[in-house]
Amino acid sequence: MTGSQIDSKVELLARTLAMLSEMVERYDLFADQMEVMNNPEAAELFRWLEKKQNSRTRVVQELSEGLTLPHIPPWDYNWDDAINTEVPGHSSAHYMMTPYHTLTLAMDVEQSAADLFRQIEQGSTVAEVQKLAGSFAREASEFRDYLKQKRAAHPVPEAGWDEDEDPPLLLE
Repeated sequence: MTGSQIDSKVELLARTLAMLSEMVERYDLFADQMEVMNNPEAAELFRWLEKKQNSRTRVVQELSEGLTLPHIPPWDYNWDDAINTEVPGHSSAHYMMTPYHTLTLAMDVEQSAADLFRQIEQGSTVAEVQKLAGSFAREASEFRDYLKQKRAAHPVPEAGWDEDEDPPLLLE
């Protein structure tokens, strides 16, 4: 969605549903990976995040009832910045990530989504799209703030948190 103007409610809803669905899939994948790597704390948080994204998806589905949404092909998604899933110091979720990292990753995703929806709100010429995009931006910002409060209950990881004397063997 980055860099493209959205001037219809159905396109905004279709793109939002696709983005939320992709986040559900990513959180599910990360949870599976954390379970395999015996990192139950991160796995549990990713399952919780997946559940939250599923709830948000249902809300957007309800907003879409009775509408014919366009199909958005994967090559037209253009929202990698909005669903960036990098852990500080790593290019993706790390098998030793802590709850602090998991929540930071989710906070970054929510901030990026809020920024994206603000861009859409400001770039659209359609009042209905502006209102809906603004609502989605506020929701993402509020969830980011909630995640920040939740993260405060977890210690900041010490330097070397990702050092492993016996790292797992990754088969290609």
